[in-house]
Amino acid sequence: MTCWTRYIGCVTFAAFLLTGCGTATDENADEPQEDSIKEENGGNTSQRGNGNKIRLMEQNLQYTMNGEAKEKTAFLKKSDNQPFSLYVLQQFRLSTEEPGKDIVFLIEDDSIYMRIELLKADVSWDEVEENVQDQLKSISKTIRDPSLDIESGTGFEVESGDDVITSILLKDEKAPVRLTMFTKKDKDYRDAFLEMAKTLMKG
Repeated sequence: MTCWTRYIGCVTFAAFLLTGCGTATDENADEPQEDSIKEENGGNTSQRGNGNKIRLMEQNLQYTMNGEAKEKTAFLKKSDNQPFSLYVLQQFRLSTEEPGKDIVFLIEDDSIYMRIELLKADVSWDEVEENVQDQLKSISKTIRDPSLDIESGTGFEVESGDDVITSILLKDEKAPVRLTMFTKKDKDYRDAFLEMAKTLMKG
């Protein structure tokens, strides 16, 4: 990662044994098992998300990059670090950064990445926004609106040379999230990151 990052601080079902003594049920019947979560791309494998909603293992995402419209396949990935899953475009990878923080980074250039932090349900958005702006001001005094399609959220952005640092707060009641994107002027993956983040589901 680049030096300025230091500033931003197949589901298993229950088996029923019908015996003369009655019916026995597996107490873990409702819990998805690890062997049901396959890494292979494609297929009909699915995964249960929050509220037992079935999520397919892949879906196409549309985004723009430096003004050019694109559509590529994204694959469902589950964090080993925080309780969430999201669809990750094939040219990116989901990885743990540190406890409470994951990153989605561009495989060919890991200086292009997005940090994901799940926030508490009772988060004080005023405090978070103040903290975000204080951190961004340590990079540049000029904070601007990132001009991205942010639904139910707020965004802040600064530049430092060719680097672009974008902080987005997704104010979803079920899964409030703080995103920090590190991109470059000639590698504008902000919309790709945002479209991946919009698929995030907690649980």
